[in-house]
Amino acid sequence: MRTHEARLRRYTRRLAADDGDDIAQDSLLAAWRGLGQWRGEGSFAGWLSTIAARRYLDRQRRRGPRHHAELDPQAAAPDPGTDRRIAVDRALASLAPRERAAALLVFAEGHTHVEAAAMLQLPLGTLKSIVARARTALIPLLEGADA
Repeated sequence: MRTHEARLRRYTRRLAADDGDDIAQDSLLAAWRGLGQWRGEGSFAGWLSTIAARRYLDRQRRRGPRHHAELDPQAAAPDPGTDRRIAVDRALASLAPRERAAALLVFAEGHTHVEAAAMLQLPLGTLKSIVARARTALIPLLEGADA
């Protein structure tokens, strides 16, 4: 678990800056308790991301549609790409929870559409539609962010 903790925390902080660490902690605990359920199909990191995405979406459903994530400036590492990362995180925060989870799995974590669909328990066509909507929403928000 220690091998994957940092990557999982980066992912969950981008999903939900306000409680990303709680989601990561909860996901690691759930994975530890359910280790016998991991069938060894795919990567362990992918399995952890699946747990985290589901925990995040469950929290968002409980909070209702009016809850919006706020950008956590500390979630972005202090490097030359910080301004770009902040712009990306702000753009991601504007997406609906399922769009954000899908976009991060595909664009940031590098999972295929098939993998992300399985992770989010969605039909492949639905996942592709969600990712396309996220991309369409992100493009205008990120245009000029490199300037």
